[in-house]
Amino acid sequence: MIYIQILILLASLGCVIASYWLKRRFIDRILSHSIWQQVVILLGTSAFIFSMLFILSLFYSRGFEETRLWNMLSHYMEPGNFGVFKDDNDGISHWLIFLTNFLGMILLGGMLIAVFSNMLERHVDKIKNGQIYYKFKGHIVIIGFDKMLIGLTKQLIEKNSRRKIVIQTTRDASTVRYELFAHLDEKDEKQITIASGYRNSMEDLKKLHIDKCEEVFLLGESGEYDHDSLNIDCLKKIKSILETKKCKTVLRCNVLFEYQSTYAAFQRQDLKDLQTRIDFVPFNFHEIWAQKLFVDGKYESPANSEKIIYPALDREGIDFDSPKTVHLVVVGMSNMGIALGIQASHLCHFPNFIKDKTKKTRITFIDEHAFREMNYLKGRYRHLFQEITHSFEDVENPAKNETSTPKDSFTDIEWHFIEGRIEDARIQKKIVDWRHEKDVYLTIAVCFSHPPSAIAAGLYLPDIVYEKKEEDVSVLIRQETSYSTLAMLGESPMYENIKPFGMLDNCYDLEKVDHPLPKMVHYVYSRTYELLEENKSKGKKQLLEPVEIFDPDELGKYWKKLKKISLKWSNIYNANSIGLKMRSFNIMAGKLLNDETVELMAKVEHNRWNIEKLLMGYRPATPQEKEAIAKGMIQKFDLKSRFIHTDICEYEQLDDEVREYDRSISRSLPFIERT
Repeated sequence: MIYIQILILLASLGCVIASYWLKRRFIDRILSHSIWQQVVILLGTSAFIFSMLFILSLFYSRGFEETRLWNMLSHYMEPGNFGVFKDDNDGISHWLIFLTNFLGMILLGGMLIAVFSNMLERHVDKIKNGQIYYKFKGHIVIIGFDKMLIGLTKQLIEKNSRRKIVIQTTRDASTVRYELFAHLDEKDEKQITIASGYRNSMEDLKKLHIDKCEEVFLLGESGEYDHDSLNIDCLKKIKSILETKKCKTVLRCNVLFEYQSTYAAFQRQDLKDLQTRIDFVPFNFHEIWAQKLFVDGKYESPANSEKIIYPALDREGIDFDSPKTVHLVVVGMSNMGIALGIQASHLCHFPNFIKDKTKKTRITFIDEHAFREMNYLKGRYRHLFQEITHSFEDVENPAKNETSTPKDSFTDIEWHFIEGRIEDARIQKKIVDWRHEKDVYLTIAVCFSHPPSAIAAGLYLPDIVYEKKEEDVSVLIRQETSYSTLAMLGESPMYENIKPFGMLDNCYDLEKVDHPLPKMVHYVYSRTYELLEENKSKGKKQLLEPVEIFDPDELGKYWKKLKKISLKWSNIYNANSIGLKMRSFNIMAGKLLNDETVELMAKVEHNRWNIEKLLMGYRPATPQEKEAIAKGMIQKFDLKSRFIHTDICEYEQLDDEVREYDRSISRSLPFIERT
């Protein structure tokens, strides 16, 4: 009898071993992927072994007894219990007790504890690695670990002190946590959850509960060559998730574009298939800093709350009778350098150009590859180059020099390109000559991507640049993380006019997106359109009064009606120019302007608008196209859809009705500023 029992036991063990070898790949997959499957297999194996042992014990009894079952279970679950069964007196039971205790010790006393310990360790590792997702609601989602993340997170915490912030990244979660938490207070760290995942994976995006969040910041990972394309792909997947969940609200998605060319394209491109679900807000790091320098004129460090004030390009302002002009010198045609040049082109339009057509804003780019970069810009801003004076100079090979001036120029800016290195003596002499120019506000921006190189170039300009004169030169030097070197040098009288810019922290301004000024500008244009249409219907002409009162609800209502993203940016660029107009015309908030001032402001505004449209990719209509419109062969709207605008011309060539838009915004400007 005992041999039969031994054979049954060996056969059972053989079956287990055989199944292990036959299905080893299957079992390995279970053990490496699912902790709960490990528990189920272990408990199932334990139950099977216990059943076989209990069946063996029945051979030594007169039949099934409940006490025997509980005795066997006691020995199996408590391996230290070596007492004998009460009804066993043939000596064989001791062998069975030993086997039951031994197998219980391995399966339940060892492997089960190891599995549960492993379960806890793996859970902790998943938390550290960002592989645990929770059921978030009303949270803010940041997708990607970009250079802007730390400053953006700090601003979000200050603005939303109780709202959870979920950060998804492909980088090592523990490294991201360490880098981020090093800049946060301990109490703020509780708001942050780091999640590991890919933004182009639908499965990973669904785990973020996008449909229940308040806002998304789509940054992307730094150092990606296809960064912008991946962000757009992610945006489409977010839209698909929102459609699947049948969300009723429109989700705001702030999308970072790393390259200026892509960013410029999406400033004018309407994403109609996304508008029903997504409020698309594109932004660019270099454009943000260009606005900080030339529009806001200030930067506040989040580390010590220290403020840096940047001199305006036009300093105290350039009025109608002023002999002054602006000259911006950009050293290094990096993305930052190009962004500064474009921003200055948007802003620097002054009334003295109306009096003297030679009073143009000059923007000079210096780079050792200026010819190549100039051609790149010519392809990107083809229509702008057709309408502005521009030149190229090679200090090594003057035979390549060229200047292009449009036949009928109506624009008030010039672009110049100089190929050479900043340390070249010939370029250093040019800087000296520019410093000696009379009636010029000179600003030099060193925009090298390598901060040490930028410091070296900025500190070793000709001595005359740092000398105190009637009008000081403003020297801007690009940095990234710390600007302590320049801050210390700035305490020296020699380097007082040097200012750092381009820092990564606190660069994104959350208030900019919902700033009321662009909405006010749009409201004035909308009201002007409505009143002009009303005058047409009544067959009379009445003078339009300035808009003096702005109701926030009305502003929001009109802004929501504006679907074209290019028009939104047009209002933003208009609002950015308000500060320069206030200085140029010495406008007092809330004080009515006379008709002469309004007309002059309207001319300046139209000059600004011309450059804005040319930078956005529009071109002027040809005489043949204008004639076709006059004959009714084509509509203005059809031309605009092809980025052709009939109003890109001199102010005097506009219809009086079109001029009224420029006059209307000018009349209302004192009340916009007051608000």
